Amino acid sequence: MNEEIRQPSELFESMEPARAISRKAYQQLLTDLRADLLQAQIELADTRQSVIITIAGVDGAGKGEVIQLLNEWLDPRGLETHSFWNQESEVAHRPYQWRFWQAIPRRGRMHIWFGGMYADVIAEGVEHRHAQAWIADKSQEILAFEDMLQADGTSHLKLWLHLNKGTQRRRLKDLYENPKEHWRAMRDDWKHHNLYEAFSETAAEVISLTHVQKSPWRVVDASDKSWRNIEVGRFLHEHMLQAIRTHKAKEKKPKQKSWSKQCQKNWLDEVDLRQRLTNQVYQDELIQHQARCHRLFWEAYERKIPTVLVFEGWDAAGKGSAIKRVTAAIDARLYRIVSVAAPTEEEHQFHYLWRFWKPLPPSGQITIFDRSWYGRVLVERIEGFAQSNEWQRAYQEINTFEDQLVQHGCVLCKFWIHISKEKQLE
Repeated sequence: MNEEIRQPSELFESMEPARAISRKAYQQLLTDLRADLLQAQIELADTRQSVIITIAGVDGAGKGEVIQLLNEWLDPRGLETHSFWNQESEVAHRPYQWRFWQAIPRRGRMHIWFGGMYADVIAEGVEHRHAQAWIADKSQEILAFEDMLQADGTSHLKLWLHLNKGTQRRRLKDLYENPKEHWRAMRDDWKHHNLYEAFSETAAEVISLTHVQKSPWRVVDASDKSWRNIEVGRFLHEHMLQAIRTHKAKEKKPKQKSWSKQCQKNWLDEVDLRQRLTNQVYQDELIQHQARCHRLFWEAYERKIPTVLVFEGWDAAGKGSAIKRVTAAIDARLYRIVSVAAPTEEEHQFHYLWRFWKPLPPSGQITIFDRSWYGRVLVERIEGFAQSNEWQRAYQEINTFEDQLVQHGCVLCKFWIHISKEKQLE
């Protein structure tokens, strides 16, 4: 639910107007603020919480300046900045959210996102004049992503730096005419200025749709740089303290016991385990299917279609053997096998899906998972490594993850290799 329902056109008008701050007062406020921020950063580092700071806004509002200041104010060892400008093959040939999963912070740290997911949605909405329904769908995708991370301990501070059109024009004019500031100018600044109304309307629509209680937007009047800087620092300090309080509340809360209720119907009971093939039929059909797969995988490579194969099942059921039969049909240059074991110490510092986003294949190639993200609702659930609320929400998180793969055009095949308890013992 929205924290406060507003019409998009009213959103920017509701921000607190900038007030002039004397140089002396600014320096004192800044000194105190930097000390508070560094202390909060030290405390945050000892928690399992992490923070993403999205800096967005209109051109000329000083997004780059603010990011530079935050890197000066905070300890750089616990901070990283991501711009998402890189459109090389590693990024462009994978699902859209892949780039953002590579940029989430480990527990106790903070990352700054320049525009984040919002920059692309707003820019594309303006350029292609997308309808409100498209903007609403994209906004819901972003919220689902933020909710997933929030539930795992990564909160999101979203800052919008705003200028009215007249102030933006004066700021851009000063930027281009001042020899000391001209290097900050961007090639498309005036083009974007001419699209100010469309940009502001689309941005307000996206912001109003994603302004929710868990991660509200903070709209900052950037017409006065001193005011802007102090407001950004103040919002960040408040957000860091809230993350620390959240960690302390979780530490006091008793751990939930694993929920062991049985599902109403066990589909594995209906698997016919009496099926057999003679050795001759098996060898003949195996060769035929391997030959066909060989041709299809090369065709998928030429058409730039990525493939993800997931093998799950009982120990000793033959997952490794099944994978060998598949890879025998694939050129070794096209595939990668990911054997999933218990999470490493590094992997424990991120959302559990992080380690599965990393090895996703680029266009035309294949990743084979020997065990997978389903471990969250299998071994981690049964052996108590995941709390009840964690594995129960994982079903929706897995569906969302797989939907991202399919929307990207990925062929996703999931195999459960099943045997009886007696066969396993044998």
